[in-house]
Amino acid sequence: MNWQPHDLLWVKPGSLLAPAGEQLAPWAAALTGPVVVRRAPSSATLVPVGLRGSNKAERQGAFVPKAAVEKALTPFDLVRHKSWFGHPLRGQHPVLVTLDRVAGLLGDYQWGITGSLGYELASGIRQLTDSSDLDLLLHCQGPLARSEAKALWQALNLGPCQLDVQLALPGGAVALAEWAGPSTKVLLKTDLGPLLTGQPWQELVA
Repeated sequence: MNWQPHDLLWVKPGSLLAPAGEQLAPWAAALTGPVVVRRAPSSATLVPVGLRGSNKAERQGAFVPKAAVEKALTPFDLVRHKSWFGHPLRGQHPVLVTLDRVAGLLGDYQWGITGSLGYELASGIRQLTDSSDLDLLLHCQGPLARSEAKALWQALNLGPCQLDVQLALPGGAVALAEWAGPSTKVLLKTDLGPLLTGQPWQELVA
């Protein structure tokens, strides 16, 4: 299975592996929720993942054997299932208010929910705080005109919380805010690290 960054994986207990020269933090070793696929070189047998604890201080990179993955959920699945409809804070928390406002503007796109809200919706483990942003992912395998990106970014910024929208490209991800801006080059996040480019859809990093 070719999992993508931001996918959530449930893995067998005890299967997490620390990067070379590191150890899993005590909270990470006791983790019961899903792990999040992260951008890093992978191998035929290992998936790079990020571990989330109960607060921002509890974050760690790790690896998990592909054979240890028991279940997977994508950010797009969360939207397809309308997972936030039953959230007890819907209509109250700024992130959920913002999500309801922007959802109606994204009907022509394949989009998903990532970040704190995505993790909370997938796992049932509380992650949202008063300062949380709304993190979204737009599947964008073909070039998006910069004029369309600018119009979309302006339309989506309705508040009341900060919005972070990433465009998922064949070679990595670019922030919608950057692609909508005036810079001739934007930061493409790849599995091998960040890359400044003016043609992000043409960058296919092996």
